[in-house]
Amino acid sequence: VYKRQVSTQSTGLTKPKPKPNQPKNKTKKMSNTGVTITDACVNEFTQFKLKAKYRYIIFKVTDNLKEIVIEKLGDPSKTYKQFLEELPADDCRYAVFNFEYDSGSDGKRSKVVFFLWAPDSSTIKHKMIYAGTKDAIKKSLEGLQIEIQATDRSEIDETEVLNKCKLISK
Repeated sequence: VYKRQVSTQSTGLTKPKPKPNQPKNKTKKMSNTGVTITDACVNEFTQFKLKAKYRYIIFKVTDNLKEIVIEKLGDPSKTYKQFLEELPADDCRYAVFNFEYDSGSDGKRSKVVFFLWAPDSSTIKHKMIYAGTKDAIKKSLEGLQIEIQATDRSEIDETEVLNKCKLISK
């Protein structure tokens, strides 16, 4: 976004100057789609990661397709099965889950798993929006260890996720 400088002395390009006294935006800009992620999403993810405050967080894009917001917070007593029941059958979602498992001789482990849930029954527009903002939300949520993109329940089956976690642990 460069403007041509109008002057008799110079014909170079200059960056436009920022407008003074503009309030700082409380959201982070997303690439490609223009959808933003709210600070609340990042703050709650930090609580999830550092203080084990939640078992999972489910994020959604608002109906006006402008922001990513928190839809549900799962308390630490929730199970993976309960998490799966929270995912809608016909719409896309992002989610993070603290997946705990026993790795045998190495003892108990846990991984922060990022999900892009885009069921076949969701609209093409929503699939495009979610796919286009996935990299930006992943960059905002630092510390994700495993990514799973799923279009049907078999791809997010607990056994499948466990196998991916064990593969990464090796």
